Amino acid sequence: MAALLGLLAACSPAAPVASPSTKPVPSTTKPVPTSNAPALGNGPGSQPPTTPQPPPPHSPEKVTSACPFLGVVDISDAMGAALDSWAVEENSRQHDGIMTYHCSYPSRVGGRQAHDLWVDVVPGTRQFGSLVEEWTRDCAAPATPIPGVAGTTRTCQPKSNSEGDIMVLVVKKGHGETRLAELDLRPQRTEVYAKIAQLLVDRL
Repeated sequence: MAALLGLLAACSPAAPVASPSTKPVPSTTKPVPTSNAPALGNGPGSQPPTTPQPPPPHSPEKVTSACPFLGVVDISDAMGAALDSWAVEENSRQHDGIMTYHCSYPSRVGGRQAHDLWVDVVPGTRQFGSLVEEWTRDCAAPATPIPGVAGTTRTCQPKSNSEGDIMVLVVKKGHGETRLAELDLRPQRTEVYAKIAQLLVDRL
């Protein structure tokens, strides 16, 4: 290997000498936000990731982050529109034994953040029904099951959201625990909710 490197160095052309009149061009590249769990895809025009993107999880043994469950490309495909957003893993938190992971999707161009994903992990599965009821208590009207999706899914408009966002909720038992994914997004067509909900059902 050392001989090969020496040969490459000998064959490489000499670096050109910079002209004294040449001025360095300032970089306009925006840095990629750091994320412990990079998204499955960044927005159009994003810089190449510095680490390999994780594959879509299929009901992983252990949940450690939220972003891999729903990348920017996933949401773009479901909406049929190219979203110019990042996916950034926020700090996780624990409360009363429930672990909460949060993925935010800020705009790359400074617009309003369009989505937020929370993934909650609750030990045990016996409280399944009461957890669904608790998570939909803030709905302005009774939560509606999402048609065409296998699994426990709901959608509604939360009373606490003044901007008219819609909540898509997916709840699933697995690995001895209950997993809840809540995506807050702007109002969309019913088929958009169904595509996103099915992805989350498959991956949780």
